[in-house]
Amino acid sequence: MLPLEPPAALISQVAPREGADISINGKKMQAPWRWEESSPPKLWLPLDVLEAQFGVNKTSAANGNLNLSWFGRDLGVSVQNQRSLQDEVAVEVGDLFRNLGVDSKVKTSPLGGSMLELELPAARVLQVRNSRLQSQLRVVLDLSGPTLVQKQGGNLLLNLSNPEIALRGLRQQGLAAQMNGSLLQLSSQGITNFSLGSPARLVFDQPLQRASTSPPAIEPLAAAANPNASPAMEQKILNLNGQRYQISFVRFDPIRSAYALVPLSRKQMEGLGSLTGLARAQGALVALNGGFFNRVRELPLGGLREQGAWLSGPILNRGAIAWQIGQQPIFSNVRLEEWLRDSQGNRWPLGALNSGYVQKGFGHYNSLWGAAYRPITSQESGWILENGRVIEILSAEQMAAGVPLRQGSALVVARGGSQLPLQLGDAVQLQRDVFPEQMNSMPNLLQAGPLLLNQGQVVLNGAAENFSPAFMEQRAPRSVVAGDGDQVWLIVLEGLDNRGPTLAESAELLLQLGLKQALNLDGGSSTALLVEGREGKSGRGIGSAIHNGLGLVVRTNR
Repeated sequence: MLPLEPPAALISQVAPREGADISINGKKMQAPWRWEESSPPKLWLPLDVLEAQFGVNKTSAANGNLNLSWFGRDLGVSVQNQRSLQDEVAVEVGDLFRNLGVDSKVKTSPLGGSMLELELPAARVLQVRNSRLQSQLRVVLDLSGPTLVQKQGGNLLLNLSNPEIALRGLRQQGLAAQMNGSLLQLSSQGITNFSLGSPARLVFDQPLQRASTSPPAIEPLAAAANPNASPAMEQKILNLNGQRYQISFVRFDPIRSAYALVPLSRKQMEGLGSLTGLARAQGALVALNGGFFNRVRELPLGGLREQGAWLSGPILNRGAIAWQIGQQPIFSNVRLEEWLRDSQGNRWPLGALNSGYVQKGFGHYNSLWGAAYRPITSQESGWILENGRVIEILSAEQMAAGVPLRQGSALVVARGGSQLPLQLGDAVQLQRDVFPEQMNSMPNLLQAGPLLLNQGQVVLNGAAENFSPAFMEQRAPRSVVAGDGDQVWLIVLEGLDNRGPTLAESAELLLQLGLKQALNLDGGSSTALLVEGREGKSGRGIGSAIHNGLGLVVRTNR
């Protein structure tokens, strides 16, 4: 007797294909993707690829749900339908791409792996329109269809079949536009952009006071006081375990040089931006991407301190660099503990300060977070403290509307059903300790992790810093800040013909350079090193937005 044929559904099942090589209109980059062969096929891509390479606009809700918008097509993505690909948040965009004309296919790459090829023909510019809306200038490009809007440093790159029409129209409105090969390049400084559909349009909004009658020059960052002494990027190729790695770095003497290390921040904790924009805003000649963040909600996940002010508090006892300008930095794990104490001596621990890291219990937010606090989770309640007393108690409904953060006041947020037995007028104190104490004495700090080296020894311990085993074993481009006892190094490590080093391999490579202290920063698609406004290294080449960074500025008080 012949065996029964398996059901048709089982015959058609094909294992999903995953890879890390993508070609978008012929531009090759590294980013994880997942292809599920079904009818129709499903395609998963990271958020940063969609935003930085296609121009997809993203908004998020307090419950973590996403809404993506691209040329009139909206895609709602619940938390349950978001997938992690190599620690990147990814969403399924097969239908979105098919509806807007993106051709998607998987091919075998020259190295034998799988390459995802995405193609979207250049759109034709039909006309350029402009209008004045209250205090801003709006410029609209009417297009024949969707097109790629790529982010590169502080610029937007538009794929247009007749870019000269848009170039002329944008320049006439005082926008900094020029050609970059076959692409139209537009400075994104001070500009908000989005797309619309039916018909396809690209919209650029800019405050009127920023617009000028002639296009401003697009120049690298000024070399400030001494252009002849600008720091330079160096490169070395090292071998480890039969693999080659390129190390790009800028190094300086924090005590005797003309430069100072500073944190780079948007000055408000909610939101992302380009490394170029962060560097330009603070006059940094050199810039390296910094700490971790929640890409969905665009919130910090690690300590950030500037001139003694905690913009965001440390989390999970992870590694950090702390420093006083003119001195050698300190590398260590760091922990911040805060608590509320009432007049009877009762204490309530506060989980995190101005942070996107949330858990059941209480969090603390103040004006350094930004002008207002928006709930990060559902059903939050709050207490506003001022001059040592409770001055307002907020319900979940009041919190949902947003809470203004006044200077000198503090907002304590309760999550997961937690409650404080405090009433209006109750006397309370906010108290804080930082460990180790030597980190607290340093006015500047950036936390990421894990620590790689200490006193010339490998100290890598991902579990102690609450990093997952998958994160520890992942291969990716790396950003690192390190020291050799005399100089501070800002470093990018990349693989040559490989995905990049693991964290353990990164530590070994840094030892080959003679480094004694080293801290891993956010890597992968966030990796970027700029020298004088020009992109020196960009990791996977995606151009992802970041939350914060490290910069070198000319010292003013030597």
